[in-house]
Amino acid sequence: MAGIAGLLVTNGDFDSYLALQKMSEVIRHRRCETYHTVKHNDTHCMIFGPRSFQGPDDDLIIIDINEDLIFSEETDDVESISGIFGVVAVIIDNTGVRLLRTLDGTRALYYGAMKNYFAFATERKSLWNIGITSVQVLEPGQGITQSWDGNLVRDRFATLENPPRTDAPREEILDELRKTLLTSFERLGSDTSCAVLFSGGVDSSLAAVLTASQCENTHLVTTRSAGAHDDAAAASAASLLGLPLHTVELNSHIIWETLPEVIYSIETSRQMDVEIGLPFYLASKKAAAEGCTTVISGQGPDELFAGYAKHVKTYEEEGTESLREQLWREVSITHEANIERDERAIAAHGVEGFFPYLDQHFVTASLSVPVEWKVSPAGTPQRKVIFRELAQIMGVPEKIALTPKNATQYSSGSSKALLESIIEHVDGFSELSKKKVSRLVQDVLDEIAYQIQMPTVQKKDRHLHLDLESVSKFLDGRGSSSSSNTR
Repeated sequence: MAGIAGLLVTNGDFDSYLALQKMSEVIRHRRCETYHTVKHNDTHCMIFGPRSFQGPDDDLIIIDINEDLIFSEETDDVESISGIFGVVAVIIDNTGVRLLRTLDGTRALYYGAMKNYFAFATERKSLWNIGITSVQVLEPGQGITQSWDGNLVRDRFATLENPPRTDAPREEILDELRKTLLTSFERLGSDTSCAVLFSGGVDSSLAAVLTASQCENTHLVTTRSAGAHDDAAAASAASLLGLPLHTVELNSHIIWETLPEVIYSIETSRQMDVEIGLPFYLASKKAAAEGCTTVISGQGPDELFAGYAKHVKTYEEEGTESLREQLWREVSITHEANIERDERAIAAHGVEGFFPYLDQHFVTASLSVPVEWKVSPAGTPQRKVIFRELAQIMGVPEKIALTPKNATQYSSGSSKALLESIIEHVDGFSELSKKKVSRLVQDVLDEIAYQIQMPTVQKKDRHLHLDLESVSKFLDGRGSSSSSNTR
């Protein structure tokens, strides 16, 4: 697992090395252990990060990537870096420090500034820990350059275009999708120990089949509450695929004990993000315990191939072009809506998150598929029609490929289990109706975020009497990583 924490410092009186240590210690799970420093007159740049190499003009290039994923060092300019999947890069040359985020958006980079220094890191908490609360994110395909004399320039070196609809025959389209997806999964090394976040649906099942074809040691991990949809679906699908399944239980106690860790890891207390982040976080924890170094997520096909009921509605009411535009917009923001949260939940346990469906070649090929081959309002199933066909071609049994599935927070039972956990642990909530408590869930999550000193959450006037033992344990576990600078 790789990460970056860096400072560009213009004032020698500032204890920059201590600040950099504070930045890196809160993301130590990312193993950003290599120290790099470059000086330019009275200004210097200091970085804790992963591998580095020299560019064509003796530039220092630092790439945020796990060596378990296939990587070539033939990267010597912006154009070639933009073609790499799943990285952010830092280039230090005679003009200053340049930050780049590749177009797939599966890796994030945040930045912010205070007097006399400019800071950047893989997670926002690094910046929070040195007192920077106004944090900005580098967008996919965006570059920024902080010059040695303090000027910040933003630019865009790559853009996700909505490709034209292909007129190729269905067989050719399926073959192109197959080839590009295989290429994406080939980044997994055969000696890597891999875990697939598994629900039993078509997305994670295809990911499991293709992971197992590349990775000799493949595990399936599912997180669910008792009786949830994923309980039976995952077990049945794993049996059909012939792959080992590890099940992580979601219950009231586990959720309450884990909430501070999850909220801090995903860096938000927004209810939907917490409900989705919980199963990702716990499944990745289990994967790490099993010795896995890479966790594969099946995120992407719902946005690429019209996997939601709203997509069928758009198709019926507004037509094919409207649905094409809708899918492109959703893919364009999936890094913000889903991936940044999921990647942080996975990385919290020191494992690499891999999102193969977001490979740009596969994304482009998928968006060019005619939408009438993606949805079939009169059919069964109605959604992701051609993707289900692709899955069967690539080895997913028909029984799995054609079975519809609900969203993660509902199929795993995390939404219901979170509500039950809050009712059990907040004083007075057991006397209220579930409907009333459901309206207070966000307040409880915000209170926990406030208690663990997340600077993005303000104290609310509502007085909630929480059992704060889990918060105290979390803060004790953070030790010196908990900084008063966040308040």
